[in-house]
Amino acid sequence: MIRVAHLLPTMEIGGRERIVSDLCRTGPSLGIDPVLITYDPPTEGYSLIDAPGVPVIGLDRRDSAFPDRLRTILEWQKIHVLHAQGHISAALAAGSLGHVPMSATMHIALGSGWRWLVPIIRGLRAAERLTAVSEDLARRYGYLARRQIEVIPTGVDLGHFSPSPRCRDTSTPFTVGVAARLHPVKRLDDAVAAMRVLKGRGLSCRLVIAGEGPCRRHIETLAVGLDVELRGAVMDMPEFLRSLDVFLLPSDHEGTPAALLEAMAIGLPCIATRVGGMPALLGSAGVLVPRRDPHAIADEVQHLLGNPGRRLDLGKAAAQRAMSHSMTYQARAYADLYALICACGSNPRAMRQRDA
Repeated sequence: MIRVAHLLPTMEIGGRERIVSDLCRTGPSLGIDPVLITYDPPTEGYSLIDAPGVPVIGLDRRDSAFPDRLRTILEWQKIHVLHAQGHISAALAAGSLGHVPMSATMHIALGSGWRWLVPIIRGLRAAERLTAVSEDLARRYGYLARRQIEVIPTGVDLGHFSPSPRCRDTSTPFTVGVAARLHPVKRLDDAVAAMRVLKGRGLSCRLVIAGEGPCRRHIETLAVGLDVELRGAVMDMPEFLRSLDVFLLPSDHEGTPAALLEAMAIGLPCIATRVGGMPALLGSAGVLVPRRDPHAIADEVQHLLGNPGRRLDLGKAAAQRAMSHSMTYQARAYADLYALICACGSNPRAMRQRDA
């Protein structure tokens, strides 16, 4: 068995955390023995994704002894590969690896992380292998790392998230759903603003948002007078998605978002902003709109509301496109990567140079 430690902030519900949870579940059947190491305290009141049977070790990156503690844990747990989940994780791990090789996966764009630029570059260049969940992120971070970055697309459990026939209850409002952290980068205020535009046009639409985050009160204030529900953490995501008519993701940036992929696999018509990895993921199987444009979102929702045939066609196309993003492929790709890192352990520098 290859013992792999996943390093990430917390296991609070999010796309990166879903990927890690999936890798923990699928790893043992592929010869991978997972361990979770978190470095931020979980936010009070937020829900966590479970990884049953997997050891979880909590550290505090603000502790001056963090580098030594991480190095000690890697040795104590007999870790063969440290998998840094994200650019900040790679930056934090770079000085604590000892003889343990690191793989790092890029999930989101740098954003406000520019203040971390020097340690991030150091972390990227310390990794034996670098991966990204989208071509867009591979290009962005490849420039900083001065090397090629492999793309391993986000996978979805296609047995759990599968198309099912949905018959609209015409007595209920047309329902648009979002599944995302309540965070500024997700631009949920644009989703709310689009609902206000539609209300001004005399159209009855409902917005349901699944997720937790620091912007909840702000969104509640914006939504006064509108049919908007903040559902909080949703544990049964397939059931939530099947209750929707349209899925929306209005983010400022994304890699290959698990939430969008899950909605596609369910067979929902999807609207997403033309940013990051979403155009490549959605292609012509959905609707792309400019970022920060509530009126464009409202226009597309209105068009789909009045065109059930178009909704059906987009849902079928989305489900078909999601078929190429299986969780099985994702799990095998990472298992092969870990095996390659271990096989090259005697000469890691040559491995990094080969990717340069």
